Amino acid sequence: MNHESVSCEKMLQVDGLTKRFGAQPVIDGLSFTLRKGDRLAVSAPSGSGKTTLIRILSGLEEADGGSFSLEAENPVTVFQEPRLFPYMTVEENALLPLKMRRRPRAGQVMERYEEWLALCGLAPHRHRYPHELSGGMKQKVALVRGFITDPDLVMLDEPFKSIDAAAKADIIEQILQRHAGATLLLITHDAEEARKLARSALVFSGGPLAGRTLRRAVLPRCSDERRDVPTGHALPYGCPLEFRRN
Repeated sequence: MNHESVSCEKMLQVDGLTKRFGAQPVIDGLSFTLRKGDRLAVSAPSGSGKTTLIRILSGLEEADGGSFSLEAENPVTVFQEPRLFPYMTVEENALLPLKMRRRPRAGQVMERYEEWLALCGLAPHRHRYPHELSGGMKQKVALVRGFITDPDLVMLDEPFKSIDAAAKADIIEQILQRHAGATLLLITHDAEEARKLARSALVFSGGPLAGRTLRRAVLPRCSDERRDVPTGHALPYGCPLEFRRN
């Protein structure tokens, strides 16, 4: 893992964020800061509000309370489902951010596109439509689309669920090597993904994402003792994570 420096500049500030569906809180007073160049993993069980958090930060859902500020100039979200347009080819879906921003298909951005396409094994399939692709291939197209503009903040909502282990390892290495300066917010159930991609982690054991200790992390290389990790407190960079129930 590369040890890039983290700036003091804030890319994302979340303060007391709250969200309910009916009487059920899914996010309850959540606060954390993500600084430029940082890579933060969020681990919590299914149904605990992780995707809702990403939707709020992406502007697709409104919070019921609290606030957040996003300072990134080129933020991107990659969801756990591909969200491809069925009437567009692989290439048209992947290059859509360029079309929307009226950027030319030339130079470094196209070099980056071809590199990602080759890495994901999609080059022979660039003119195919989503219905002709497997689930893993569709998700790779979503990742290519997400990284093609070299974003400064990437929010990843379990983006590797349908991708095989070997391809996932290659993609993670690509992110670390070719997008080393990007700020990442990673939603994951996978401790190995968190260890490889993240510098720090917020760990929850159940219920809503909230401002209290909800889950315990074991940090075998950093301490001989098991530590309680309060919500909003980052685990040390470089420490492998093992998620266990309290």
